[in-house]
Amino acid sequence: MASEKYSGLTDSAGSLNRAVTLLTTIARGSRQGSSLTELVARSGLPRPTIHRVLDTLINLGWVERDAQSARYNLGADLAALGYSAICRHPIARVAETPLSRLAETLDQLVYLGVRSGLDMVCIGRYESRSQIQIGRGYVGMRGPFGMSLSCMAMFAHLPQEEVRHIIEANMSRYHRIEGFDEAGFHRTVAEALRNGYGTYDNIILDRTTSGLAIAIL
Repeated sequence: MASEKYSGLTDSAGSLNRAVTLLTTIARGSRQGSSLTELVARSGLPRPTIHRVLDTLINLGWVERDAQSARYNLGADLAALGYSAICRHPIARVAETPLSRLAETLDQLVYLGVRSGLDMVCIGRYESRSQIQIGRGYVGMRGPFGMSLSCMAMFAHLPQEEVRHIIEANMSRYHRIEGFDEAGFHRTVAEALRNGYGTYDNIILDRTTSGLAIAIL
């Protein structure tokens, strides 16, 4: 029997789905957190529903509300669950030594990303000793799958029908990114599928940085 603390999430599959939607929406927001207005706009859920589910998630410790900014962020208890999962799937720890060595050899930033449904999550950032570090990614960054080097590399090893489905599902999210070039994006995907690795030269207009990525199989 579920405890009273969890009853708000276990009364129906619908409640659980709404909670997952809100948690994912908060995770996709900035590190400063998300306002209630932003959660309404991004989740598509009614404001009263969001209030009710947020109250339950805050009670669980899975969401925190900043008293000064009134913005919502993922909570420490949810992080504790994540750490438990990381211990069972230690890819970042296993990759740390070789990818740190690669960063030093290339004298460049190296990132490690994983797929989470229709999202990409950065789980590793490895810096060289160079005083110039070009790259805005950070560990924990989450975005639409397809908008990173690592995504292009993974596209190259996914069934083409699955690639098409991901792109169609995420296209509206891509267009919310400033400078997104849809024609350049499709060229980059086609190059990844043809070459077996990912590049980042044509996705965002007026971006001077580029890179290369491969999938870890």
